[in-house]
Amino acid sequence: MKHYYLVMSFKKLFTKINISILVIIFLIAYIFNSCNKIKQTKAIDLQAHVNIENKFHISYDTVYLNNILDSLENTASSTQDTKVLTYYLSFIKYFYGYKNYTQMYVYADTLETYLVQKNLTKSYPNYYEDALYAKGDYFFETLKYEDALRYYYEAKKFEDEQKLDSCTYSKYFSKMRIFYYDKGEYQKAIPFINLNIKQIENCNPNNNVQLSFTRLQADMNTLALCYEKMGMFDSAIYYYKKGIQYVLSKENTTEIPTKKIDLSLGIYYGNLGGTFLLDKQYDSAAFYLNKSIKLNDRPGYDLVDVQTAYLKLATLYLETNQPALAKPIIDKTKEFVTTPKYFASTLTRSKWYLLNFNYYKQTSNLHQAIDAYSLYHHIQDSINTVTSNINTFSVAKEVDRIKVEYKNREIEKANEIKTIYNIVISVVVALLIIIIVLFIKNLKQSKLSNYRAKLHNIELKNTLQQLQLSNKNYARVMKVMAHDLRSPFSGIIGITDILLNDENISTKERNEMLELMQTSANNSLTMIGELLQSSSSFEQREIVKQPLDIIVLLKQCIELLKFKASEKQQTIHYHHAAASVQVMADSEKLWRLFSNLIMNAIKFSQHNKTIYVYVERYADEEVIVSIQDEGIGIPDKFKDSVFEMFTDAKRKGTAGEQPFGIGLSICKQIVEAHNGKIWFISNNPHGTTFYVALPL
Repeated sequence: MKHYYLVMSFKKLFTKINISILVIIFLIAYIFNSCNKIKQTKAIDLQAHVNIENKFHISYDTVYLNNILDSLENTASSTQDTKVLTYYLSFIKYFYGYKNYTQMYVYADTLETYLVQKNLTKSYPNYYEDALYAKGDYFFETLKYEDALRYYYEAKKFEDEQKLDSCTYSKYFSKMRIFYYDKGEYQKAIPFINLNIKQIENCNPNNNVQLSFTRLQADMNTLALCYEKMGMFDSAIYYYKKGIQYVLSKENTTEIPTKKIDLSLGIYYGNLGGTFLLDKQYDSAAFYLNKSIKLNDRPGYDLVDVQTAYLKLATLYLETNQPALAKPIIDKTKEFVTTPKYFASTLTRSKWYLLNFNYYKQTSNLHQAIDAYSLYHHIQDSINTVTSNINTFSVAKEVDRIKVEYKNREIEKANEIKTIYNIVISVVVALLIIIIVLFIKNLKQSKLSNYRAKLHNIELKNTLQQLQLSNKNYARVMKVMAHDLRSPFSGIIGITDILLNDENISTKERNEMLELMQTSANNSLTMIGELLQSSSSFEQREIVKQPLDIIVLLKQCIELLKFKASEKQQTIHYHHAAASVQVMADSEKLWRLFSNLIMNAIKFSQHNKTIYVYVERYADEEVIVSIQDEGIGIPDKFKDSVFEMFTDAKRKGTAGEQPFGIGLSICKQIVEAHNGKIWFISNNPHGTTFYVALPL
């Protein structure tokens, strides 16, 4: 009986082992079969991806892509593969074909969501990381740089985890170089461009030949552009020629269509010609620019790039004093830049208006030159608004922050099991804090008397600091008074010298000069009274606006200061289109404003130079006064601080005149008190023009 039970036990054990073995074998077979299916699906999808995308990148034919999408939608049963491929082809259509970032984002987001929800990110790694990069591109285009960088980093992190091929990995380097290039940090962009080029060159040639060619020639072109932007023209020319050699190496192959090669060469020749132009090698510049225009100035080719080449060629003609050759190009490109019929970037329009300004200036059409420059300045303001966003964005800091954020997430997941220990530690720490608080409370009681003594000393010290600050403010007031009284007293002294030494002055002229002296003296007295009432601000008193003819006011300022200009044999040229321009303003304030600006022009101009004062009325909205000198200009390092009070951006005048560093700050306060604007353009070291815009 004992043997019977033993035998039965072995039979049961053997049966259980057999069942377990069968289950294990079944699971292994199931997993193996599933892996094969996944591999097969990936292979099929990848090949479809390569074939379709390669054909699309030949000419960005959206009609062809729409036909593919229609055939996928009409499939009898919508499978997982067809859904993924549909979402992917839809977003690359809107990205490459239409440049519609909003629609592209919708399909990229749909693809990413579908892959995450279905747990298919590892089955379709290329599609998944492409969707992440596409979403990043959308946020970059809409100036949301933190969100863009987050998606780029997430895509790179996924690539690292999946160990994808170099073709895929190169995309991250490409995105990073765009950040630094758009920020104008070209030295930082170059390493990413070189890494990207190296990764693309190491790509499997069977993986998307068209896209690899497009990215490689574009990155080689951008590398040359970086050196061009940094003023390293020899290096830029070298890399442009290297890129041209690469494109020409594909000319006799069947991999890349002839049209795509011509388009690439057209861009390279145009950029190379532009570099020669910047380097003043005009013959070489003209040769390559004309080659570029010949390639792209054809139906169906790159209309945007050919306009850029034309503008560079017109610039060349102006720089070589051939305005007659530049004029037909300016007229030819006008429709492209000024009408909504064509796509012209803000930068291209800005260059076109600047070209107009230079042409009209060279042909002495000053009125048209001013109009052109006004439009250029307006467009440039919008460009500066956009670039200021990315210029203040630190890529390195944001990447570090995102890395820390992802690392913290991983730490949080790893520390979930330690929650109980943290609670215990928190209770212990809380008890320690209570003990420490009680100890500190007792300690504070013993130190209360010492604290009161220290508080008394601090109050005495604060009183002394306030007295010192008050003295400093009064000293500043005296500096302002000395600065602003220099201009009227210089004029009065000049008139006095003439009245004393010139016996041939008529009674009318003598009376006019006396009236100028009286006006200047009255303004000076008003200024002194106002400054004596102020302790820390130079424009605290409320301005008193009255109807004022700005033409007459400027004439009086110029008449008074021309005697100062005559000491340096300078001439003040005054031009106004209208006989009278009325504004609501405080006459004493505007007298200080324009006296300061004209006095600065005299101070920083050499002997025998001319100072130009222009008054231009724009419709019924505003009047713009410009004061232009031929002086020493304002260095770049001072341009951001010239309007600051007591700025360090001060230099001696051309005759050794002492600087104060407060005049332009006072000017800005006066203009803003009148709801106006003040700005300047300086061509260091060839002169500066200050502009004052006041509402009518």
